[in-house]
Amino acid sequence: MAPALHVIAGPGPGQLATMAHPADEPWSPQELTALARAGVQVLVSAREPGPDTAGIEVVPFPLAPEQRQEANQVVALAIRLAREVRAGRFVVTQAAADNGRSTLLATMTLALLGIRPGEALRRTAEPGAPIAPDWLHDFVATNG
Repeated sequence: MAPALHVIAGPGPGQLATMAHPADEPWSPQELTALARAGVQVLVSAREPGPDTAGIEVVPFPLAPEQRQEANQVVALAIRLAREVRAGRFVVTQAAADNGRSTLLATMTLALLGIRPGEALRRTAEPGAPIAPDWLHDFVATNG
């Protein structure tokens, strides 16, 4: 079964999407193949995939022992993802359904692509998904 993608309207030419995937469950070859068939080229994941990624470039979600260091790594990743979308690639950010990191990273990426932060948050937010507002505020204050 294909994982559900929340494709976000953006300034292209690439695409940006978010998705939930349980942090304690490994990626199955079927899930990765389904993502590849959907056109996904870059997957930011909190979970390390197996050896067969179905041709998808899997980028680890930054997890640092110190919050400021992690925030800096997430900003650097958002900058990279904005470049990937500008280059026409299909990028998906994935995290556990309950922490909002995927939505935050996608929001930051859209802001770097020129979408106003409030509009970027509206486009990325899925009903009931928590957002880490302190990180978003800090990001906009530094990069807005």
